[in-house]
Amino acid sequence: MHLYLLRHGIAADLSLGIKRDADRPLTKEGWKKMRDEAHGMQKLGIEFDLIFSSPYLRTRQTALAVAEVYEFDADNIISIENLAAGRPFAHPPYRNPEVFTDMGAYEFEKALIVGHMPDLSEMASLLLTGTTTTQFEFKKGSLCLIEVDALPPRHPGVLRWMLTPKQLISLASKH
Repeated sequence: MHLYLLRHGIAADLSLGIKRDADRPLTKEGWKKMRDEAHGMQKLGIEFDLIFSSPYLRTRQTALAVAEVYEFDADNIISIENLAAGRPFAHPPYRNPEVFTDMGAYEFEKALIVGHMPDLSEMASLLLTGTTTTQFEFKKGSLCLIEVDALPPRHPGVLRWMLTPKQLISLASKH
């Protein structure tokens, strides 16, 4: 099973009159960069059956930006409440968080998971080591591929690669 973990794109600040963190949209630059990154993902041959997203606006918009480039059916974007910022690994048991059970209820071989920091770092750590203590830096728009046997995983996963937004955008511009 291939899990592509993607941090949401650049979002508006709360200081712009937005009342709740969950309502922060992508900025114009955030939309553009996410579309450019999606073109880089295509150049790498990345495919997915489903997109899982936090219910927060900026993650849903990130998922939509990728879906537009891929001409991916937006009905296959699944909002997972347990992907909301601060939710997946905030409380024990860390070894089998509900978010894995939530996603594991769907049939897929390859999925894009759009989320937040530090949650994506903790998810990657848990998938790879069985603990949430290893740190991964996900800049806005960073993407990694982790292979696992199942969700929830029975054995440690394998990190295949991790790319920054600049690397993905650079790939998009190459012919």
